[in-house]
Amino acid sequence: MRRYQKYLLVMTGAVLFAYAGAAGTAVYGQTDGRLTGQAVEGINGTEETGPGIGLKRINTEESAKEQELMGNIPAASETDSLILVVGQGEADISLSYHTKDEKGIWTEEFVTAGRYGKNGATVDKKEGDKKTPLGTYRFTMAFGVKENPGSILPYHQLTDTDYWVDDPGSSHYNQLVDSRSTKKDWKSAEHMAAMVPFYNYGLALDYNSDRVPGKGSAIFLHCMNGAADTGTSGCVKVSEEYMKKLVTSVDEETRIVIVSDISQLEQE
Repeated sequence: MRRYQKYLLVMTGAVLFAYAGAAGTAVYGQTDGRLTGQAVEGINGTEETGPGIGLKRINTEESAKEQELMGNIPAASETDSLILVVGQGEADISLSYHTKDEKGIWTEEFVTAGRYGKNGATVDKKEGDKKTPLGTYRFTMAFGVKENPGSILPYHQLTDTDYWVDDPGSSHYNQLVDSRSTKKDWKSAEHMAAMVPFYNYGLALDYNSDRVPGKGSAIFLHCMNGAADTGTSGCVKVSEEYMKKLVTSVDEETRIVIVSDISQLEQE
């Protein structure tokens, strides 16, 4: 597990940049002076020459760590795409997106910083506790104030009459409703279209799909409002750039795994 922790810290702390050369564009990172990544030419000090040859050993090591990491996530055997959210202290998180090819090999597509609950995360979510529920979930729908960017999941463009009910006493608890056609029996609900830029793009988790009163509602993966953004009431959020990528990538089989520490992935 220490290897997983080191791997995640390296990937999260990497400063990503792009090099455009005659052979194409290569993306790679630099951490403590060591270059890692894909298809980089002309790295001084390598024993071999040619595009990416000097990095082959490093890439192989990183790939092995990726396979080992995914091997410790039970949900990885049930899907070919997975989002991993790992707490980094207080409300800070790292979010990484992983895909599996036809040979069963996992690749980390990207990793980015984000936020989750203002009060951290929990296995016993309660309405209003400002904590993110830990566990493994699927997505039920995509939504957004902005037009559909090419979502695979059903996409709902938000209107001024869309509300997500968070009143445990309502018969519509933890549901999206249209106030024009739904008789109001709730005392509180999120006015979805008013949540700009947070709901420019979003994905709804299937958390509390049984709509147990008081167990928590409106748990989404959605956009941040800049790097200085604070924690949430229970959702997970990342920059709009990455949120748009996720909306156009995930499907009904994608899993999102939320842990407060990478050590929670260790299988006993």
